[in-house]
Amino acid sequence: MNTPRGPGVIPDGALVEATARGDAAAYTELLDRHTRAVFRYAWGLADRQSDVDDIVQETFVVAWRRRKDIRLVGSSALPWLLTSARYVAMNTNRQRRALRTDEIDEHTGADDAWYRQVAHADAVEQLRWVRSEITALDSPDRELCELCLLQDRTYDEAAAILGLTPTNARKRIQRSRARLRSSRAAQGMEQTS
Repeated sequence: MNTPRGPGVIPDGALVEATARGDAAAYTELLDRHTRAVFRYAWGLADRQSDVDDIVQETFVVAWRRRKDIRLVGSSALPWLLTSARYVAMNTNRQRRALRTDEIDEHTGADDAWYRQVAHADAVEQLRWVRSEITALDSPDRELCELCLLQDRTYDEAAAILGLTPTNARKRIQRSRARLRSSRAAQGMEQTS
């Protein structure tokens, strides 16, 4: 994942260094920059949606406590944060399961909670599929999709970061979405064969 670039944007590396020295403003900037991506990732990992906010919050508490251990991948702190979120989610899910005291009766599995879990599992699988398809794209299409679709940047912001025109960015996103739809349709055809 790429960190935002462009005039006036502080790179993740500088923010991580300042955070390691205890700079709360740099930590806040890092948090603001990556919260949406960490939230989306946590949503895909949490057994219960009510735990997502707690997982995100705990991820950033871990980041502050271990601020001297944050490592960049490329020029981004996001992979380190996502790895931390995965561990926090696994621990949260494990604790939740250990404390579960549900009794099985004739109605267990027949309520709508079961259907929400199936929908959640489908959403997690779709997110994994989309991420793998985006990773397979060539640069700058991959970077553009990561910025717009995963980091929730506007087309204009992403275009400025990547040195593209807004029109070019929109066309590239449109082509990438068409490829995703086409690939998804082809995958559906393979599954029905």
